Amino acid sequence: MKKGLLLAGILAVITGTAANAQRVNYGLKATLMFSNIKGEGLESGFKPGFQGGAFFEFNLTKDKKWGIQPELLFTQSSAKKGTDFSRRYVTHHNTSAREKISMSAATVPLLVRYSPIPALTFNLGAQYTYMYFIDENLLKGNRDAFKKSDVGAVAGAQVNVGNVRFIGRYVMGLSNINNVPAPQYDWKTNQITVGIGVAFK
Repeated sequence: MKKGLLLAGILAVITGTAANAQRVNYGLKATLMFSNIKGEGLESGFKPGFQGGAFFEFNLTKDKKWGIQPELLFTQSSAKKGTDFSRRYVTHHNTSAREKISMSAATVPLLVRYSPIPALTFNLGAQYTYMYFIDENLLKGNRDAFKKSDVGAVAGAQVNVGNVRFIGRYVMGLSNINNVPAPQYDWKTNQITVGIGVAFK
């Protein structure tokens, strides 16, 4: 229910803005993503992944300097169990757990755009991620070690060359995605993405 209301709210913002925007651009993007889940029991360090999907650019001012940029992305990332996992979670850990963890998610950034010149755009905003598939068996009894939802703060920039976008972005996770029962430690995500997008309009 909450996820449906969130998506409905995002759609309402996009639709309402589009009705009043001076111009709307839309396109597809693909980025190489390096992600890290920092916390006790997990291996630290950024690991490669992929992110791709659709983006929309709504200009809010006539000079096209200010706007918003919602996106709908597919995210594929990974993590690894740390050597201290069994020590941190003595009661709950699965002794035969695999080391590698794979995650698939739907990611919705909602960003403010500022373009001091047409060739350069800065982005700042928030991002919601719903992890619909997590391949891991860290805990006894087939329990989920990770929460499904994550919220992050986003900052980035892109270089615009015609209809091509060269993108760089950093996302700092604000949510604790650790779902392991006590003792409880914070697991928070960090992402760095670099890639390219193409606007069709």
